[in-house]
Amino acid sequence: PPRLVDYFVVAGLAGNGAPIPEETCVPEPSGPLRAPRPADPITDVAVIARALGEEVPQGYTCIQTSAGGHPLELSAGLLGGTQPVICYRRGRDKPPLVELGVLYEGKERPKPGVQVLDTTPYSHSANLAPPGPGHPRTYLTCRRAAEGAGLHALGITDLCLVLPSKGEGTPHTYCRLARNLNPGMWGPAVYLCYKVGLAKANTLVYEAELLGRYPEEDNEAFPLPESVPVFCLPMGATVECWPAQTKYPVPVFSTFVLTGAAGDKVYGAALQFYEAFPRARLSERQARALGLLSA
Repeated sequence: PPRLVDYFVVAGLAGNGAPIPEETCVPEPSGPLRAPRPADPITDVAVIARALGEEVPQGYTCIQTSAGGHPLELSAGLLGGTQPVICYRRGRDKPPLVELGVLYEGKERPKPGVQVLDTTPYSHSANLAPPGPGHPRTYLTCRRAAEGAGLHALGITDLCLVLPSKGEGTPHTYCRLARNLNPGMWGPAVYLCYKVGLAKANTLVYEAELLGRYPEEDNEAFPLPESVPVFCLPMGATVECWPAQTKYPVPVFSTFVLTGAAGDKVYGAALQFYEAFPRARLSERQARALGLLSA
């Protein structure tokens, strides 16, 4: 009789009750390794005026080059230019930013819930446009996730600036703002791009392993690929600590395609779900990383 599926597998974090190992780098399905823990989401964006002697605030990262590595000097070299520089800060101490924008003063009103970054942390103007008549004052805007937005709330995880005149395009999976940060007659057009992802906190990430399979023996015509656990859990097997009032997430269904050496395709489907994890299996460092112990 025809078979509906070739294999059933269970993938996740192995251990059988033993203490879990320290975090490992997780291989992407395509091959390269990615960082074991996701970077903290971006919680703050600021503009500083280099020409006025302003320094990057503590804890902030300054964007000094474009996505392609070219130097960025907004309004530099122009009489009265403040040489504005965009900075950002990552953290878990407040809800992440979920949206960025560019406001041309006098052209529109800010949307409800949006903050206009019209001053620097040092109380100077945060205008990004070069000085001169006919150049609208240009400010960044941002919107923050609501307090208690939920376990799997989205947030901005990365941002960059692109210079189309240098052949730079929007990076893959990024959103590019339509408005030019340098609307004057001088200097190249500059566009802000940002990436949105899950802003998970208190998470440990491990490479997914094969916990069980049926049948236990390989089919000679189609041996079970070793990479199946990675495709079942492409974000890795995670150990997460949630607030007590968090609702249990519903299972997530996904599909994937494996391509063999001969070009033949095999289709798979996965159902991802959470289950309780014993705290006794955590080391002190892991418990601290999950927020169960104070530093």
